[in-house]
Order: sequence, then C-alpha cells, then structure tokens
Amino acid sequence: MFVVKPIAEKEEQKKICDMLSVPYKANALSYYTANLAPDRETVTEMIGICQFTVGDIGQILTLSCPMAFIEDEAMIVLCRTVMYFMHRIGIKKAEMLPDAGPEEVLSKTGFSLRDNIYQMDLDVFYKAPCKYETE
Repeated sequence: MFVVKPIAEKEEQKKICDMLSVPYKANALSYYTANLAPDRETVTEMIGICQFTVGDIGQILTLSCPMAFIEDEAMIVLCRTVMYFMHRIGIKKAEMLPDAGPEEVLSKTGFSLRDNIYQMDLDVFYKAPCKYETE
C-alpha cells in the first residue's frame, strides 16, 4: 500500500529531496508518495516527490522518482493529488517543464506538451477527468 501526503516542514522536504537525489526547491510546496508497512503508518520506501508553486498558473517544478518507480501508479496519483490541490484553491491552469522529472512519468500525467512546456487546463480536466483528452 502507498500513501500520498503533503510535506509540511521544509527540513522534511529537503531530507526527502536528498534521499531521492532531487534538487531541493525551498520556495516550493510539496507532496510525497511512499510505500507503507502493514501497519499503514510506517514508511518503508520513498517512491517520489512533487514540488510545485502556486500563483495565477500552478507550476510543477519536480515530479521525480527513482528509476525503480518510473512505471509505478503512485507517481500518477501523486501528480493528480497536486493537480486537485491546485484546482481546489482556484488555479485554472498548470504547467511543468520537461526537466521536472523522467519523461516516462511526465508523459502519463495528462498534460499536453506544447512549446516545450507540459500544460494542463485544470477547469477542463475536472469537468470530466475520465473523458479528458489532450489536444
């Protein structure tokens, strides 16, 4: 079983970034995903991290994981959790640069790659997420 949680403390964010060999973004909010022990509380393995900023456009700065988790569904759930958070606070559009993480992960997020930037209209996505199609 895995969990997706926000990271409240900057020291914890930095520690997870170091653990995953990801550049720490001090100005960013962040969520992580991790595998849990059978007690459903103890983290046994860190899967990935998403660092992002909020503003007129939400920007995902990092959506990264070790190679062992490139195909893991937890990375998509992590991204969708951040997208949902952005949408809930009123952000209508989100973007991420191609260097935010492995292409194998970024290409599965539902974002469209235009002008070398992955882009997402969150309003359109959340009207019908099961029918959302990238242009």
